[in-house]
Parts: sequence; C-alpha cells; structure tokens
Amino acid sequence: MDSTIISVGVAYAQLLEDVRAVIRHELLNAPTPAAAPPANDPLSIQEAASMLGVTVQTVHEWKRLGLLKYHKLGGRSYVKRSDVMTALQGFQRTKKSR
Repeated sequence: MDSTIISVGVAYAQLLEDVRAVIRHELLNAPTPAAAPPANDPLSIQEAASMLGVTVQTVHEWKRLGLLKYHKLGGRSYVKRSDVMTALQGFQRTKKSR
C-alpha cells in the first residue's frame, strides 16, 4: 500500500514534531512481549504431544524407547519443556513426496 501525506498549511518542523509524538505514544503504549516460560517448566504428556504435533501415544512410545526424557510425579509422567524443545529439533518431519 502506497501512502502519501499532504501537509498543507503545516510547517515541516511542526509535522516532524507531530510524527515524533505519535511514534513516542505508540512505543510507550505498545504491549510488552510475554516472558518465555522457564525451560524446566514441566509439561503434561498432552501438552508435550501438542507442542510436538504428534499423538499422546507417540509421546508414550518415545518415552518407552528412551527418545524423550520424562519424570514421574505422583503417578503421572511429565516432560521438561527443554526436553520437548530438544526433541523438536531431533524429530523434524519430512514431507511426503507425491
């Protein structure tokens, strides 16, 4: 999109100051980015499956094969976010050829 600003009756210095004021306002009122979750944040198996883009059964299979580290807490299995991120790098899917 091509935009043109026509400043009739406004001095260049005033236009420049107005633009600076708008930019200042936008920068001060911009939403702050959310903090990244801690790497050791425990994830449920369902959350890990969702992040990895696989089924819950696949996550359990990867646990069983030792491909994905997990921890038991109160009879439930959890995986660390950092371990899921590592798995994401190691298990890149390939596209099927047609």
